[in-house]
Amino acid sequence: MKTLLALLPIILLMVSCAEKTDESSVEKSIYLTPDILCGTVQFTDGCGEQMDTLIRFGIALIHHMTYEDAEYTFDKVIAKDPDCFWGHWGKGMTFIHPLWPDEPTPEKMQLGWALSQRAIALAKNEKEKKYGEALAAYYENPTGRSKPERLATFHAGWKVAHEQQPDDIEATLFYGLTKLSTASPADKTYAIQLEVGALAEKVLETIPDHPGGFHYAIHAYDIPALAPKALRVAENYGKIAPEIPHALHMPSHIFTRLGYWQESIDWNNRSAAAAQKFTVDGKLSMHLFHAFDYVVYAYLQQAEDAKAEAVLNRLDTITMSVLDNPATMYALAAMPARMALERQRWNEAAQLTLMRPDLVAWEKYPAYEAILHFARGIGAARSGKPDIVQDALNRQDSLLAAIGDSKSLAYWAEQIRIQKMAVSAWQAFGQGKQKEALELMRMAAEKEAATEKHPVSPGEILPITELYGDMLLEAKKPAEALVQYQKSLVRNPNRFNTLYGAGHAAELSGDKNAAQKYFSDLLKVAHEENSTRERLSHAQKAMHSI
Repeated sequence: MKTLLALLPIILLMVSCAEKTDESSVEKSIYLTPDILCGTVQFTDGCGEQMDTLIRFGIALIHHMTYEDAEYTFDKVIAKDPDCFWGHWGKGMTFIHPLWPDEPTPEKMQLGWALSQRAIALAKNEKEKKYGEALAAYYENPTGRSKPERLATFHAGWKVAHEQQPDDIEATLFYGLTKLSTASPADKTYAIQLEVGALAEKVLETIPDHPGGFHYAIHAYDIPALAPKALRVAENYGKIAPEIPHALHMPSHIFTRLGYWQESIDWNNRSAAAAQKFTVDGKLSMHLFHAFDYVVYAYLQQAEDAKAEAVLNRLDTITMSVLDNPATMYALAAMPARMALERQRWNEAAQLTLMRPDLVAWEKYPAYEAILHFARGIGAARSGKPDIVQDALNRQDSLLAAIGDSKSLAYWAEQIRIQKMAVSAWQAFGQGKQKEALELMRMAAEKEAATEKHPVSPGEILPITELYGDMLLEAKKPAEALVQYQKSLVRNPNRFNTLYGAGHAAELSGDKNAAQKYFSDLLKVAHEENSTRERLSHAQKAMHSI
């Protein structure tokens, strides 16, 4: 985006947030306040100059997906002016998280409906009416619809607001965000993502530091084939919001897609540090755990295992309450699974248990508990523990039954089915049923290729195509394995184990040039001098002998 070249210095147009506060005052704060630098939202037609400052800030926080702080901000608007449309509308918007896996609680669903009706009653012009109607479209029939159904009508409401007011930047961005939320992970044309990315780029041409422009461009292009289009956005997002945890995290979506591990580490460490300064009702925010999962993933790709282990050790020492949130639960399930599987510690994977059941209610999150049993199943199958393999498969079946036909969890149910196929494939392989095992793994890899990773995750716990390559190597089919590793690298560039697998498969196939390329790439990625990984040692020795 050529317009982003003008970001430094950032030109603030009708600034919604002033200079950032000093660190000492931030540490004493519970919520972000309008003196935090957060980018520009143009808004002057609300409920008076004083209220408009708060409204601008609240809208900016919604675009940053910093929802608890946005709710606090709009509560202040309501308290100061109960008859202001924007306070009720804004608070209702904060309960809706289109790209996240969570849903409003029944209590918030009822409150959101009441807020939307109050906002509509207070609407004094066509813009406010359309904004209110878009909000109400999500909350209508508070107990009778799934989240995907709500998002579809929410998007329809914003489509009307956008089409009737095409020059309204906020309506355009909410239209784009809700359109992204309805995109099918099976659509490989990425038509919706390209449309929304173009909308975000156009906004940034007008307001170079608009938080929604940055945030939604990253989400739109959070796909391997599109990620290069958002690289400049990723490099600059943190500059417009240097104290907002989620803004500091978001660049790593693009860096992860491109395999830029150090950049992901740097940004997520900044995000985690910022998240620790702000609690939600005295509880640790999901932004902390979300950043931790991404940083652990990146550390493991660089073979910085001790640093990844240190993050998990920090989680073991937490004594504060934790905000009940799917992103938190996903991270707590994924991190220990990654630690074992990425290092081929199969025995350790087979013995995994749920992390911190003293702090979180795992029974509420069957989709994420399933990650544990995927790791257990793979670890047990690879270390000759058939009883644990079967138990893991049985637990996956139970968790699928718990999800049932929930439309809101349909994506996660499909992920469990894919992971279950992979575990079953390794089970069959261990039983000597090589042909059956390879066919099951091929089918699982095809199913995974037909979907996309969820934004809550930096990547699959183990890419199934990579696992397929591993099985082909075990079956002494290195040339076929190399093809699978190459496919996996398109979707997951610079992954440590995929690069190693490709190098080793090429080595066993007698393709010295390919072996040298992949081992060389691996050594560039894994720069940890103190690593004890055998695969790294093998790559180093192989480079000397090729």
